[in-house]
Amino acid sequence: MRILISVCGEGFGHTTRCLAIGESLKDSYEIAYIAYGKSKDFIEKYNFKVFETFPEIKLKGKDGKFDITSTIFNKEYSPKKAIKKEYEIIKEYNPDLIISDCKYSTVVAAKLLKKPVICISNQNYTKYKLKTDLIVYPTMKALNMINRRCEKFIVPDFPPPYTVCEYNLKILKNMEFIGPLIRYDVEDGNEDYILSVIGGFEYRYKILEELGKIALKNDFNVKLVCGSYTVAKKLKDDLNLPSYNYKNIEIIPITTNMKDLIKNSELVISHGGHSTIMESLSFGKPLIVIPDLDHPEQCNNAKKVHELCCGISLSYKELYRLEEAIFDIRDIKVYKRNALKMKELAKKYNGKKNIKKIIDEILENKSKINKYYLTDKISHKIITKLKWKFPIR
Repeated sequence: MRILISVCGEGFGHTTRCLAIGESLKDSYEIAYIAYGKSKDFIEKYNFKVFETFPEIKLKGKDGKFDITSTIFNKEYSPKKAIKKEYEIIKEYNPDLIISDCKYSTVVAAKLLKKPVICISNQNYTKYKLKTDLIVYPTMKALNMINRRCEKFIVPDFPPPYTVCEYNLKILKNMEFIGPLIRYDVEDGNEDYILSVIGGFEYRYKILEELGKIALKNDFNVKLVCGSYTVAKKLKDDLNLPSYNYKNIEIIPITTNMKDLIKNSELVISHGGHSTIMESLSFGKPLIVIPDLDHPEQCNNAKKVHELCCGISLSYKELYRLEEAIFDIRDIKVYKRNALKMKELAKKYNGKKNIKKIIDEILENKSKINKYYLTDKISHKIITKLKWKFPIR
């Protein structure tokens, strides 16, 4: 049986958890992906077949601030164009099941072709503040009309009350919590550096620069994942470092070895993306979360991490507190203790195993329905022929 997985390429979080799905299913099913840009290139490195599509949206921002209006109302990227392309891909590949991670153009195309769909997301609702809610809430309301029509709406997070994306969710009848959906088997590490996974969007650059300065001042061992060679070079030059790996600072433009980076860190500094938080907590790492300004999803994730006391939430406007937050994570033991509790919870709720179980059940039921339908169709033809030869009076 064939499964087609469609990935939203805005940020690597969607990509990494979709790779986790593919890795857990590839021994049982034929797997292919729909993706674009860096996401497509990244998935191809893992030897999966990838169909290229178009983005529905493009994240926009400046100076640490996420611009929701420019992101949603962006004429460069057309959902109609994506739907048309993905309709053609689905028709050509003819999968038995489609999995969409926040790529709603694929869900629409799948429904037009009457294909079963699973939707994966950590957000179908938001309540942040009036300025963004006026745009985001109506958008989410429209998307939930699509979510309800999927076979399952899967949340790759812990069940309540430990759900990190709690403030980004509205409960649906077809919703199911499966636990963290991460690519790796969890192992213990050395815990000898601070890891920053802020990512490659240039409007977050000040965080990387500030952390570099703090590391130089305090002789902290840090690894800074930039997600971009352009950002990495700028950071090296601005910190006046002779190389990407100098004394206690390592600047990493792009990595495919996130498992070891997280495993061996003592704490993780993140922008608030859901997948990064899930991976960090699954390894028992406390976090400092610095969400993009006016990014409702990230701000709500950061709020919950703070409430669970497995990390500290900082505003982009509070970067002057970053040094203090690092010392607090190190000195106040409750953060590490609670992060380790989340690690134990992640072992109990294994996302890869749970999603495979759900998919197996859906495809098994689909197979039974098709079998019965075929039997009924054959029976109908036989009865029709018999009636023609031997009319019942």
